[in-house]
Amino acid sequence: MKPSDKLLEALKALHTLQSEGVIAVQSSQLSRLHRERLCKHGFLEPVINGWYIPSRPNDSPGETTAWYTSFWQFCSTYLSQTKGDDWCLSPEQSLSLHVGNWTVPKQLLVRSSKARNNVTPLLHNTSLQVYRTARDRLTPS
Repeated sequence: MKPSDKLLEALKALHTLQSEGVIAVQSSQLSRLHRERLCKHGFLEPVINGWYIPSRPNDSPGETTAWYTSFWQFCSTYLSQTKGDDWCLSPEQSLSLHVGNWTVPKQLLVRSSKARNNVTPLLHNTSLQVYRTARDRLTPS
């Protein structure tokens, strides 16, 4: 099989995921060979260990568009996969979104009873801080 055919197969696999609405790609959703080919040719960008976002191969180094357009969906998917339903945004961030301010913060504050109080560095000097809170504080009374 020619290298171009192998890349085509990988692109078809990525297209299938994107057709299903997947923005945050987990490593388990693509074979290792597909992931490596897509990363090598600029169609996938690693965000954190085991997580990727689709990107454009002709973007210049340091281009932020792919990240900033996928940030909210990436964080939502990542948190849902790692914390289940046991997470919520900080009150300040939640209010900001409710009034229509979808600006990507430098650090997204998230509360969860499953948290380890750690900061996860993300792309382009953004990060995710998940801090521990009691389970009963996550659900409205």
